[in-house]
Amino acid sequence: MEHEMIHQTICKAEYVLGIECSNPSVHGVNRGEVALAKLRGDGGLDFIGSMGLSEDARGSDGLMAAVDALCSEHGVGPGDIERIAVSVGPGGYTALRVSVTVAKVLSAAIGCGVVAVPTAAVAGVALAGGGDGDDAVVALASKNGKAHCTRVVGGELIVLGVIDGDGLAGIGAGVFIGDEHVPAGMIEAAKAAGMEIRGIELTGRACLEASVGIEGVDRGTLAPMYAREPDAVTQWRALHG
Repeated sequence: MEHEMIHQTICKAEYVLGIECSNPSVHGVNRGEVALAKLRGDGGLDFIGSMGLSEDARGSDGLMAAVDALCSEHGVGPGDIERIAVSVGPGGYTALRVSVTVAKVLSAAIGCGVVAVPTAAVAGVALAGGGDGDDAVVALASKNGKAHCTRVVGGELIVLGVIDGDGLAGIGAGVFIGDEHVPAGMIEAAKAAGMEIRGIELTGRACLEASVGIEGVDRGTLAPMYAREPDAVTQWRALHG
């Protein structure tokens, strides 16, 4: 009887929860999104719905409240979730830390798997089926005239690292994707290289779609992908060597 109950619980876990809160400034009036999808037999996902985090939703409490509200709306309980897909950056330091922490806590509490989704892959979902446009540079975490850039070619990610406008010369990508904080110099360099400029799209649904085919990770090793070390660490190094 005990083994039968365990088997029934395992079979019941058929949903994927997506967390995309890596770059709050991208979401306008919201601070991010959570989303739900149902697993198909072929490993694909059927999108169910999403919910934005309101501007006053702060820290882990706000994110957990959104997850609870979305799951309740669609009648999904903790035991129904098979894995959690979380957008791990690059992005905002605090936003990534909160997202990853919540994903780890929920994974441990539920006993489900967790998938680390590079934020550039989330942005790249909008390129799918774009023909010649399916080759783009995604710029994230802009600061001091530079941004962390990743080239997305047919779904494959090629990390370029933190670069300025000069770093875009000769890349050959057809599209440059970034938010309103991308340095003007990088925009001009992208235009000079013949790249189409597009605004970035980061949604909970795209996080779920980007997670398909990515292997899960041990929740203990799940960590944010920071573009650069936090200012507090840099300042500490400067003071103490």
